[in-house]
Amino acid sequence: MKQKPLKIVMAWGWTGGHVFPIKSLLEYLAQHKTFSSNINHIYRFGNKNALEYTVFQWLKNAHNWKKKWYELDFISIYSWKYRRETLLKSRIKNVRDLFLFAIGVVQSLFWLIYYKIDVIFCKGGYIALPVVAAARLLRKKIIVHESDTHSWLVNKIASKFAWTTFTWFDNVLPKAKTVGQIISEEVIIDQKEAKMFLKQYPELDVQKPWILVVWGSQGSQRLYQAIIKALESDKSLQNDIQFLVVLGLLNKDLRPQFERFPNVVCFDFVTQKEMGMLCYHSDIAITRAGTTSLAEQKLYDMKLFIVPIAWTHDQYDNANRYQKHYNDILIDQKDDTFLNKLIMEIKRHKNFKKILTSQDRLATISKAKEEIWEHIID
Repeated sequence: MKQKPLKIVMAWGWTGGHVFPIKSLLEYLAQHKTFSSNINHIYRFGNKNALEYTVFQWLKNAHNWKKKWYELDFISIYSWKYRRETLLKSRIKNVRDLFLFAIGVVQSLFWLIYYKIDVIFCKGGYIALPVVAAARLLRKKIIVHESDTHSWLVNKIASKFAWTTFTWFDNVLPKAKTVGQIISEEVIIDQKEAKMFLKQYPELDVQKPWILVVWGSQGSQRLYQAIIKALESDKSLQNDIQFLVVLGLLNKDLRPQFERFPNVVCFDFVTQKEMGMLCYHSDIAITRAGTTSLAEQKLYDMKLFIVPIAWTHDQYDNANRYQKHYNDILIDQKDDTFLNKLIMEIKRHKNFKKILTSQDRLATISKAKEEIWEHIID
């Protein structure tokens, strides 16, 4: 007897490392040849004041989601964010959020029963915890994916009750299956698209090594200013290297300072397709240690100078893993010699040109999503 089409909840939230992999997975599933015969409806649980709702709105309005057999609904719920700081203010917020978590569990119980949900896919993020708790109480099927080199609290809890747990790295969670990161197909670039990109920016010098600087928005202004200081202090960096600087939405005011240098091209915000273009052409990335970004950059065989966010231990773990397995370079911004080391590494690699392998990138990134899909409908 054929199984009835399933109703699925995507539980995730708050940061891009949780949000964009879910977006990528949804895009892949919606185009799958067996999707319409296996899926009745997908619901996304999250917070309307966070990034997940913005991305949800984009998805709902995108042309490839307007199909009669497919609907996408966003359900806003409360949750609890555990703060590890010892400040009295943080402890008070933890107590308050315990009540919000309880409300979130009740909300999740109601919606899971009301919509007759079959499967919960948990990507992590604190907004997912009440959904997982409610799903456990109702004995629903839970599937987990963890991106980092070590698991955060939500996925540690969720994996104990999961039907299947997937990870990007080995030995992160007990009995987990390593499948890789969930990456968007939009970052896949062919040679024709790569040539079109070069025509758009004739000022780019293809003879020089290209360094992509992509640190994101929050907490990164000091790092972008370090690149400016490096360019000011050493004229050889202006002559020998082509810099592509992605400023992000919060650092656009630095554009005039960067544009003083003829070998720098700035971008305020880039789509995933544009990021794929930049990674395709760039030889080196100066980057944070978010797992999705690292995976996208390594997909194009880039040498990575990794500067972890100073107040997070997970990014240091990610950077150490890449340093060990790919011989990439970890640069600690907490170190007093941070700027000197950054300049030294840039100069040491001023003649570095990557060798772009001929791997089937689309097949590489589809593998994880296909395996997740098979376990969802199993």
